[in-house]
Amino acid sequence: MKNMSDIIGGLFLFLVSLGAMIGGVQLHVGTPTDPQPGFFPFVGGLVVMIFSTIILVQGWLGRTKRKTAFGELGRPALLLGVLVLLVAILDRVGYVIGTFVASGLILRVLGVKSWRVLVLTSLCLSIGTYILFDKLLGVELPVGFLARFGL
Repeated sequence: MKNMSDIIGGLFLFLVSLGAMIGGVQLHVGTPTDPQPGFFPFVGGLVVMIFSTIILVQGWLGRTKRKTAFGELGRPALLLGVLVLLVAILDRVGYVIGTFVASGLILRVLGVKSWRVLVLTSLCLSIGTYILFDKLLGVELPVGFLARFGL
């Protein structure tokens, strides 16, 4: 029996990926050794297209798993709220502090119970990604109020 939700979802993702690929081509794709601005949208669209085609075909042939209810909305809504809050405060508090707090909240929402694991993971994530992007790759990240201390 055909699974209409998988067919509709697969078709929707297929069309979105097609749009991403067309946009990537319009930006000029380039080559893997010399990527242009459209390279990652094109490759990302291609990957999504492959997976959406698999979902679409499985839904059409009726080979999908049993249907499940839509699911819980609370945790995804909290995660989205944390990310929106991070974007809103990032310039004021800075990347390291904002990422530390956001990753701590996200880990807590995802069910990490140990405060030691939560704090150490958040600290390593925020400082590690700051060093990687700001210091090693030269990506300018917001410093926030730490700029007053010369950091």
